[in-house]
Amino acid sequence: MARFITFGFLLVLLIFSGHDDRKRVRFAEAKDCHKVWNCRGYDRCREDCQNRFAGRGACDLYTAPPVPKQCFCAYHC
Repeated sequence: MARFITFGFLLVLLIFSGHDDRKRVRFAEAKDCHKVWNCRGYDRCREDCQNRFAGRGACDLYTAPPVPKQCFCAYHC
């Protein structure tokens, strides 16, 4: 009889403690933001993005002749 009561108590405790969503910790993912400016060289683009926003910067590889190359900077908001 004591085993049944102990087992029943543990079962009830497990059921009530496992279904509370408020106790769960949820992790927020960082949102990625983007900035764009005229590219003045691949190295400078990468350095400016790292120094200003602690992000990753890269210039356009291919653009149309009248359009200036752009530096795209991706960083965590």
